[in-house]
Amino acid sequence: MIHRLIVLWMCSLCCALAVAENMFDGQGGTLSRADLFAAISAADVVVLGEVHTDAGGHRWQQNLLRDLVDQNIEFILSVEEFDRSQQLALDEFSDKKINGQALKDIRAFVGPSVRDQWREWYLPQLEIARDGGVSLIASNSPLKYSRMARNVGCTNISDLSDAERALFECPLLPVDLLYQARFYRTMEKVSRSNKKWGMKPLSQLQMSKMFRAHRVWDATMAGSIADARERHKLKLVHIVGSFHSDYNGGLIQELQARASSDRVLVISIRPGRAAQLPVADQQRADILVYKGT
Repeated sequence: MIHRLIVLWMCSLCCALAVAENMFDGQGGTLSRADLFAAISAADVVVLGEVHTDAGGHRWQQNLLRDLVDQNIEFILSVEEFDRSQQLALDEFSDKKINGQALKDIRAFVGPSVRDQWREWYLPQLEIARDGGVSLIASNSPLKYSRMARNVGCTNISDLSDAERALFECPLLPVDLLYQARFYRTMEKVSRSNKKWGMKPLSQLQMSKMFRAHRVWDATMAGSIADARERHKLKLVHIVGSFHSDYNGGLIQELQARASSDRVLVISIRPGRAAQLPVADQQRADILVYKGT
């Protein structure tokens, strides 16, 4: 028995050291697991910025959610991947009236790799929340309305019922030029990398329209988080693609505009490992985690 306890203690110590070697604050300081949970405990909103196709990042998220449940930390789980029109489906999943396959059937996937790995990467997060009694929030805007905003601008969308307008939100803030420039660079990179598949270079007008839609996602998710915080009075964990939250991204700005008194902790989960914080990642987030692929 004593030997087993020593082995378990050594394993936990090794785990903590491994986390510490690959976890940093935004200035490059090394963080421990205890530092991570202290920061989470002090926050009202915890934003987990992921790379959608990073398997190691998804495993890290799953382990974190299990730890939060096991430590009896009360929270709500908000997810980018489902939009407000799908809240009923998440509620039914939480009540075990529908299963994971039913959720997969309604989900709009960002790409084939995510679709093919959804049961391994995303469904476990929802199951951990369901089995731990954690409420689920479908936070995003339906594609229908972000596409309308892309074409005519969010505030110019007309002929909608009150119920339809409740499914999305327009940005409260003016365009952040640094955020916009980062979006354009990313879209140009995507265009170049897909040139062999016949994708043509994007024009400035096309990227401008895409950015309008992107900002509707930011605003709607921020509004969903603020509303859920107001209703439930609990800590909220939000899972989102890291572009929305890295470097004080649009989601964080819109959230602060709606819930300025909330303490927001931004965690960016990066592919690969790092013995020290890369210069390019300085100020990317409050906490940066490198967990391999």
